[in-house]
Amino acid sequence: MGEALVAPVAAADEVLSLLRLLAPNAAAAIWQRDGDWQCLATAGASDGLPVPQGADAMLMAQADQGMLPIVHGAEMLGCLVWRGMPHELAATLGSLLGGQWLCWRQADGRARSRMVQDALLEISRLASECTGLTQFFSQVYRLLAPLFSVDNFHIVLADDSLGALRFPFYRNRHSGFVPDPLRSYAPDETGQARLAARVLAQPATLSLDASMLRAALADETPTPARWIGEPLVGADGKVAGVVVLQRYADEPAFTAAEQRLFQYAARAIGGALTRMQYQARLEQQVWLRTRELEGANTRLMAEVDERRQAEKTQRVLSDIAGLANSSLSLTAFLAGVHRQLVELMPAHNCQVALYDALSDTIRFPYSVDEYETEPVPHKSGRGLVEQVLHSGLPVLASPRKNRSGAGAGSGAQEPESWLGVPLYSGHDLLGVLSIRSYQAGTSYSYRDQEVLCCVADNVGNALARIRVLEELQRAYAELEERVRERTSALDAVNAQLQFDSMHDALTKLPNRSFFAKTLRRFWEAYASGAGERFAVFFIDLDRFKLVNDTLGHLAGDHLLAEAGNRIRSCMRHKDFMARLGGDEFAVLLSGMEQIEGCEMIAQRMVDEFERPIIIAGREVFTTASLGVVLADKEHHHSAEELLRDADHAMYRTKQQGRHGYTVFNHELRADQADQLAMEAELRRALDESDQLVPYYQPFIDARTGHLAGFEALVRWQHPQRGLIAPSVFLPVAEESGLIMRLDRYMIQAACGQLRQWLDSGRVGEHIALHINLSSANLHDTGLVDWMRALMAQHGLRPGMLHLEITETALIDVPDIAATVMAELHDMGVRLALDDFGTGYSALSYLHRYQFDVLKIDQSFVLDVDRKEESAAIVRAILALADALSLEVVAEGVETLSQLWRLRMMGCEKVQGFLFSHPSLARDIDWGRLATIVQEFAIA
Repeated sequence: MGEALVAPVAAADEVLSLLRLLAPNAAAAIWQRDGDWQCLATAGASDGLPVPQGADAMLMAQADQGMLPIVHGAEMLGCLVWRGMPHELAATLGSLLGGQWLCWRQADGRARSRMVQDALLEISRLASECTGLTQFFSQVYRLLAPLFSVDNFHIVLADDSLGALRFPFYRNRHSGFVPDPLRSYAPDETGQARLAARVLAQPATLSLDASMLRAALADETPTPARWIGEPLVGADGKVAGVVVLQRYADEPAFTAAEQRLFQYAARAIGGALTRMQYQARLEQQVWLRTRELEGANTRLMAEVDERRQAEKTQRVLSDIAGLANSSLSLTAFLAGVHRQLVELMPAHNCQVALYDALSDTIRFPYSVDEYETEPVPHKSGRGLVEQVLHSGLPVLASPRKNRSGAGAGSGAQEPESWLGVPLYSGHDLLGVLSIRSYQAGTSYSYRDQEVLCCVADNVGNALARIRVLEELQRAYAELEERVRERTSALDAVNAQLQFDSMHDALTKLPNRSFFAKTLRRFWEAYASGAGERFAVFFIDLDRFKLVNDTLGHLAGDHLLAEAGNRIRSCMRHKDFMARLGGDEFAVLLSGMEQIEGCEMIAQRMVDEFERPIIIAGREVFTTASLGVVLADKEHHHSAEELLRDADHAMYRTKQQGRHGYTVFNHELRADQADQLAMEAELRRALDESDQLVPYYQPFIDARTGHLAGFEALVRWQHPQRGLIAPSVFLPVAEESGLIMRLDRYMIQAACGQLRQWLDSGRVGEHIALHINLSSANLHDTGLVDWMRALMAQHGLRPGMLHLEITETALIDVPDIAATVMAELHDMGVRLALDDFGTGYSALSYLHRYQFDVLKIDQSFVLDVDRKEESAAIVRAILALADALSLEVVAEGVETLSQLWRLRMMGCEKVQGFLFSHPSLARDIDWGRLATIVQEFAIA
């Protein structure tokens, strides 16, 4: 039969032709199953052959006949019914026939699948191409026609609530029912509507046969034999309608393949229909939005025009307001107002009428009219101007329309429209501003009235201004005389203000600003070679704060004034002196070529403070520390450097014991550089852990010899400079602001060491740890919280820690110190007043700051066993401490004689080289400290 694919009927004919050649007397029939059984071809006497029934088509084989099924897997393709030929031949023919059918079926299936796929894709594409549902449904009908019979095909659409149905597309060549595609049907109005409603309600496939349709479609003749409805479901899951396919009795029944294809088509139609409906709604929204935008644009254009007009009105009104505030004459001003008014409205004819109530007369300072001549002043009558004057309100009239018959023949030209508004100044009615138009069809509106009222306000203000100007001219003469009198007084005040801005209010000396300007002028003249060499003195009063705090601010002011007088008495007439602030003074000495002359004047100033100053009947002694610098072009480059060096020399005087002077020289200049280097090295040392180390010197109980505690002393083991004494680097730390970090560094290290001693059993809980605290820490209100956290970290009792504070620290910050020290005392930390007796020994400190311990300075201990004066001082300190319940520690005990004398006086604790030098924690001689108890027992 060849390899070409042939249709099942042709294949059946070829197989039977082969049968006729091989078995001419045999009879056979070939049946195909496609839903129902269909006979494709016969051979021989086939009338008596059996007919296959049902799905199996199996007969019991007999001697000369049989029925051979042709299957593919479990699917029945057809069967071969025969008589008069061997079974083997029947099986061979059946095998040939099955192969041909299977190949044809597969090829036909692929072609049909392509056709179905193309049709479904075309339906999906129609959603974006068709302009309406009618065109869409017609194209769908055209695409489905090649796939299955669509002679009886219609589509039903439902609204969102499924309460109304439409038949936009209906094809039926049998039924007389033709629904109106534009009409909406109730779900129970017709049989087709009721069936569609059933599909919409499920929504699922509804398949009905003839028995069911006779009752459902009683209103149609003839009744279909089969009815299938599929819901049109969109991608959003909503049911949009129903697609229906019907078959009548004279038409072939639905095959299973047609039913599946119909379902696919319904899904494609539903998806496309949803897209079309969405696109229609979107186009409707776009149309509505376009209409809204068009309306908004129209309104916006109207607003733009209105705003432009408003801006123009505002600009004109602003120009008129500018004219009102100008110095123009009344006529020029009104003419300018008229020109501006013409830009806003038809106001070519304009008139200003002013009313004089005393004479009851109306006059016209400005009038422009194309028909009337210059009006003359007259008494008030019954015209439009008088109406405005009498009512005090605007009047808008149309004289030409309202004129009487008698007036019509008078020959006077009447305006088409007239608008007049009152001119006010405050509550005073001054006159009327009016405009008129003679052109037919031109009339003024209420908006013109509002604008003219705004213009009238400016005109009224201008008229009032003119009146005020006249009054002002009369007042100017009086005012000028008063101005002359006040000018002389102000000149005196200005001179005093200028003096006050450049001078100190207390001493009447030039202030810091005046001094800086004068110093800069001296330096610039000297640096340029136009001026002579000069010197700068920086003077600071010693112990001024003590006097101020003890005797009061009035006493301090008296001291400053007297100090200024004493310094001025040592100066020459051409020298310049200023008070820089507080207790600091500065002096410029001109014509100083040699430093010897500077030293002579400096010594004279120092000597002036040897004499006491009498304040409120009391003798007060104060001294002065001076810094002297001689201007030098080689080493100085600005006036500020001179003042800086003088300040540095003054501080060197204070470091050397105060009450004297220091000349700034190369050694101090080098010392400045060394201090900067030492400051940088000290910062690095604070970031490391092996340079700044605590040395510990023990306290001994003077009665028993037992160890009472340690004082932690900072030492700097510099990697290049070696061991640096505290007296060298502590001033650097204080001046650079590093002293707070250094103090906290030492407190943390000492507390950690004490914790180690406690853990190892070296010391007990009674041991006291003394650590020095600088004045800078008393500025820090966060010190207490930091100390509390540190005590908790190391598990130390606050009472073990004794913070040693010098009297100088209390003088620097008495108020802040009181707050911080009170909080430390409340926390349990004990406070010790260090070097008592060497400072100002103000007893108020002991009461105000709640000290727990007094430390007697070693300068008194040194001669306690040799000089009765030192012994008397120590005895007095001990008595004071006993009266105030304070502990006492004597520093600097170096001999047994000193120890014996202190014990006899009742001193509680002693400290000094006699017992131990300060040493590292690892170098403490614990054995030596233990033997002190035995030595005390023997003594």
